[in-house]
Amino acid sequence: MKMLKLLLILTFLCGIVYPLSITLISSVFFEDKAQGSIVYRNGQAAGSRLLAQKFETPAFFHSRPSASDYATLSSGASQSSPTQKVGMEKIRRRKAAHPESGVDAWTESGSGLDPHISPQNAFSQAKRVAAARGLNIDQVKNIIIQKTEGATFGIWGQARVNVLELNLSLLDSKGLDGFTR
Repeated sequence: MKMLKLLLILTFLCGIVYPLSITLISSVFFEDKAQGSIVYRNGQAAGSRLLAQKFETPAFFHSRPSASDYATLSSGASQSSPTQKVGMEKIRRRKAAHPESGVDAWTESGSGLDPHISPQNAFSQAKRVAAARGLNIDQVKNIIIQKTEGATFGIWGQARVNVLELNLSLLDSKGLDGFTR
């Protein structure tokens, strides 16, 4: 009987009280993140700041390669290691196609949903994006600089650019209208 009581108490605390309190705390203090960090444009959801989206048109910056084709339900890495022929061949092809882009354009992110690219990768795409939009290359480079985030708290990670926010900034500049990926 004691064990059943303990089970019920722990189930109530760990299964109801704890999840509800964490949900409440996150909704109050981290409202944007708790709601998925959805970015709205003209009243419609354009995407999430936390998840990569597939951009293929020349007028937009492209995200990192994704083994899961940016699908959130089946997210995951390719499981190709640097010693596997298949993985190395993918990297060789991507590197040959975009030699100046950097490692994040050649390799897939761990989850397949990384929303950021390196500034090097963004700058390597600037010429294509500027030409497709009829913008001056310096305008596009300035947008990249404005959207580059530093290391978290100045010490963790490295500089990065959120691809969705970068592409939305392009829409705010002169150039193509609409959000066709």
